[in-house]
Amino acid sequence: MTKDLASMLRRFSRQMALLGALRWTGAILVVGALLLISGTGGLSTGQFAAIAVGVPLLIVASAALSIALTRQVQAAAIMLSLGKLDDAEVWLKRGLTKFTLSRRAKITAAHLLATLLMQRGQYEDVVAVCRALLRQRLERLRQTWVDARLILADALLLLGRLREAYEALMPVYGLPLPLEAKLKLLPIQLRYELAAGHPASSVSALPEKVRIAELMDPANAALTHALLAEACRRENRPAERDFLAERARLYHDLEPLAQRHPIINPIASSTQTS
Repeated sequence: MTKDLASMLRRFSRQMALLGALRWTGAILVVGALLLISGTGGLSTGQFAAIAVGVPLLIVASAALSIALTRQVQAAAIMLSLGKLDDAEVWLKRGLTKFTLSRRAKITAAHLLATLLMQRGQYEDVVAVCRALLRQRLERLRQTWVDARLILADALLLLGRLREAYEALMPVYGLPLPLEAKLKLLPIQLRYELAAGHPASSVSALPEKVRIAELMDPANAALTHALLAEACRRENRPAERDFLAERARLYHDLEPLAQRHPIINPIASSTQTS
């Protein structure tokens, strides 16, 4: 991890902690003001004027900062979808370091930065960003929490760190996931199971896994079919292996996928020579 990223993540963590403290402080001040009003029987003209002017100004200033950051993060998301990674990175780094009361916008910025770094193949940096993100309270942002764990597990698998990948995936297993999350989880789960030597787990509920794979984009559909084919090869199920390998080849060229994921090399080699 670069010094720049480490510094940025430390700043992100400090600001997130400050946001939490400010929320508690605000709640305490409101309660204190209510107790003061009830105890004194009312407010003086000066006190009322200070509250009447100060509170709206604070709300407007906070809203302006939050809206500005939210727009920057939205712009970064668009640039990321268009493949403009350098431009997206500039906006996301601003989002992570610029102070705002919008906790959601900062968390979204961290999530998008992890996605960007994953596309660049900077897996160590992905791990650092995801772990900083998962240290935050994400109860109300369940989809972000799931995505962060899947991205983290994906990066750890590519780094060959199986135990840590398992720890990242375990909390996701058994959850009622939406289809979008299932599409992301399956190829990562299969890669872990095959790397850890559990092909029997990979071929369990095989028809359902094939149905999920059929809904993926071509590259991931090919990868998932190839992973299932490799599991069948290891489990000595040649008919299913051949069928799944052929389906994988129809979706996408397996050679570049095998370069990124060598675990499917036996399937990619067999389709090339068939």
